[in-house]
Amino acid sequence: MLGITERFPYSTDQLRALRRLRELGQAISENTQRLSTLKRINSAKDDPKGLIQASVLERELSAAEATTNAIGRAQAQLSTADAAASEIVTQLQSARTLALEAAGSTSQADIVANQIELDQILSSINNTARVSFTGQRMLDGSSSFRATGVDYTKIKDVDILSKTSDDAITVAINVTSAAKQATDSYTGGSLMGDTTILIEGPDGSASVSMNSGASTTDIETAVNATSYLTGVTATRKDASQVDFATVDYGSQAAFTITATEGYFSLTGGGTATGSDAEATVNGSTLTADGTTLSYTTADVAAVIELDPSASGAISSFELSGSGLNFVVGINAHDTQRIGMPNLTTTSLGGATGNLDAIRSGGQFSLTSGNAAEAIQVIDEALAEALRGQAVIGSFQSYTLDSASRTVTSMIENSASALSAIQDTDVAIESAQLANNLLLQETTLNVLSIANSRNESVLTLLNAIAFR
Repeated sequence: MLGITERFPYSTDQLRALRRLRELGQAISENTQRLSTLKRINSAKDDPKGLIQASVLERELSAAEATTNAIGRAQAQLSTADAAASEIVTQLQSARTLALEAAGSTSQADIVANQIELDQILSSINNTARVSFTGQRMLDGSSSFRATGVDYTKIKDVDILSKTSDDAITVAINVTSAAKQATDSYTGGSLMGDTTILIEGPDGSASVSMNSGASTTDIETAVNATSYLTGVTATRKDASQVDFATVDYGSQAAFTITATEGYFSLTGGGTATGSDAEATVNGSTLTADGTTLSYTTADVAAVIELDPSASGAISSFELSGSGLNFVVGINAHDTQRIGMPNLTTTSLGGATGNLDAIRSGGQFSLTSGNAAEAIQVIDEALAEALRGQAVIGSFQSYTLDSASRTVTSMIENSASALSAIQDTDVAIESAQLANNLLLQETTLNVLSIANSRNESVLTLLNAIAFR
């Protein structure tokens, strides 16, 4: 016959206490793990739904952090290009000063010296344009969008400011009205008395004094001596006539010539004004700024410099190339591209010509006597270089900076959401751990008392049962 202690080893209270101890042991283990890892979710069983949400947020957070690093590298790359472009602008301003000095100088030795300096500046511009970042050249055309198949007898230059895809875009131009210079004529022959005229042109004004009896050749020489100040040139036609014209083309090219002493009258009798070119580009009607067409669609933005003589249909050409492509978001398709400006001397310039035309031996070198044209070339190059610098700065400001702010905000919000889902609340978890340890100790004490009491009762019952 079994004793009572053998048939009933544990009482109901003891079983409850043991179950409670197991539960408290598990709770204490969870508290300890959460405090040691500082994570509320350490395995799928802790919170299956929360685990999935946390995994998605961790993936997005990792992608956003990688994007932030990529944007930082892009900013560094474009800042390098911007610094080089700024240096080229400074060099062009120095070149303009040399051209102005040469135009106002009567010393051939000084003009030659200025030409030597100018040649050095042009070489320096090309060296600066070859600046590179991690092996990628920035401003020499290597990172530019490209225009291929251009008829350069009718188009001076094509600058592609933006392009949204790798696909080539065909451009067809029909010039319906060519750009014109402001022109007027003097037809009075030799001057009848001492004469002073005030020339007010697109580049400035100058006063020209001539003696009585001055011929049309003398008038031509005197006016051209100040053309670098006014942007107005003179060409003798015959013994009676001198033709005047602005160096530049378009509605902004205007001049007046008035006599402040003596008599000097132009056939136009007032302000002479040029006209802008008009053209259709891929069917869209555009009015140029002088000879400069700005063509913008959802796919591309380009500046096309027409030759002043261009008219009628021009052979179509293609805008191609990828430029530089930068990541600006967390998804594969979140990219933006920029075509870096070509700031070499073969590219910089405008309707008058490119910078190579003002080198020694060039059509508009300082020693050739074409000071006004040389200054106009430099001014057009400056405008193009500044436009290229503006493209770089705008991309930095409105694309990269904006993307950086957006991604930084995404990182902050994702990190906050991830923390709310999976991070341990240390204060609450510590309090729960202390409470569970106290309950565990209390339960052990109660179990110990119950065991002691039951042993006494069972000993008495066994003694009675075996009498």
